[in-house]
Amino acid sequence: MNRKSLIFVILALFIGVGLGTGGTLGVQKFFLGTSEESSKAHVKEIKKTGPLLPIGEFTVNLQGGGFLKASITVQVTDDKVAETLKEEDAFLKDRVNTVLANKTLADVQNSTGREKLREDLVEKLNEVAENHVTDVLFLSLVYQ
Repeated sequence: MNRKSLIFVILALFIGVGLGTGGTLGVQKFFLGTSEESSKAHVKEIKKTGPLLPIGEFTVNLQGGGFLKASITVQVTDDKVAETLKEEDAFLKDRVNTVLANKTLADVQNSTGREKLREDLVEKLNEVAENHVTDVLFLSLVYQ
């Protein structure tokens, strides 16, 4: 190959890589909605939270041996719901104790198990809260 051909091949390679990268970014931004703006909107959506309602600290015997001590707070949709749920505190604590006591040590030792526990708690607490509990927060979680 002569020098002109080599320069032409290298230039074509750079242009091809540039067009490929630009095309990929363009498709993601305009057609798939993964632009920086949508990422920022998603972060704003996550940060938009309702009031937090402390439920309390729980110590339960786990299935198959062991124990779990957890301090739990729930996130609810609005302040009015939080006030209503304060009056139904005993029902919420009963649901939490029921869910926790039906778990094994293996269920709470890894992050997948804890996420499943979080989902189970949200589901059971919403039986009392009429679907106004949006998240469960573990302020502390000790197991043995």
